[in-house]
Order: sequence, then structure tokens, then C-alpha cells
Amino acid sequence: MKGLVLSFCSLFFLASQGFSQKQLVVLKNGHLRASFKEGEYLRFVLKKGHRHAEGHIVELNSFSMITSNDTVQFKDIMKIDIRKHRGPARTSSGVGGLLFLGGIIYVAVDQLNVAAGINAQNDTAAEWIVPFAVIGVGAAMIFIRPRYMRLNGIQYLQAVDYGSPFYQH
Repeated sequence: MKGLVLSFCSLFFLASQGFSQKQLVVLKNGHLRASFKEGEYLRFVLKKGHRHAEGHIVELNSFSMITSNDTVQFKDIMKIDIRKHRGPARTSSGVGGLLFLGGIIYVAVDQLNVAAGINAQNDTAAEWIVPFAVIGVGAAMIFIRPRYMRLNGIQYLQAVDYGSPFYQH
């Protein structure tokens, strides 16, 4: 009886894995940049004629996908819209993060020096323009990001299933 129950459970487990949902992921240098599940709406630009295409992902194969409007091979996609599928903005990387955090640290150190009596209070508005301009430019570089992600040799599309380390639950 135990053997029958065990074999039934193992068959049920294998059958459920066979119907698991695939995902379309954008990878860059081995890191996940964005992921799309079957049934989600997707916008992209094709290489041929820079034609904009869109539709719901119906099925994902190894090298192509079937959308509600067309069948598209991954190699034919030039750019993909990732506005709602990317992670939070990072202040710890890039030039924008350096400018943003550097400006904040500059203002903080200046205020600590004023509180400790090392420097006199900043009297003119001209002394505040540079650090706040640096903070503003850094914030713009961090938070204003492009709508489409260009796919090339470094950034590429891949269809993954439940066994992949890039699969998002």
C-alpha cells in the first residue's frame, strides 16, 4: 500500500513539474535584469525596420516566443520595454550614485564642521549651489532611467523553467 501511495505521489509531482510555467528573463553578465511570465504583456522593438511590436506572451520556447500577435525569435529583438519589470534604483553604483552620495556626504560633513565650530556658518546661497546641484544631477542619473533596454552580446533574452537559478517564484 505504501508503494502505491509513493508511486502515485511521485507521478503527481513529475506531472506538475511538466506543466510548470516558463519565464522570459533578461540577463546581463549573469545577473537577472528583468523577468516576464507567460501571459504578461510585452512591448519590444524588432531589429528589422525598427518595428515596434507588442502582445501577451502565449508560449515560450528555447529560442523564440509566441505572442498574441506574432511568433518572434529572440535574436530578432533589438530592444525590450522593462519599465515595470526592473528592480529598485541603486544609489551604490555608477556615476549617478557617486554624485548623489558624494553631494549628501559633502553637505553632512560641512554641517558637522559648522556644529563643531571648525568652519563658520555658510552665509551665502552661492555656497549651497554646488553641493545641491551635484545631489540633483546624481538623483536625476539614478532615477531617470530609459524605457527600453537594448539587447546585445552582454544583455540577452533567455527562456528559463523552474530548475533555473534565474527563475522568479
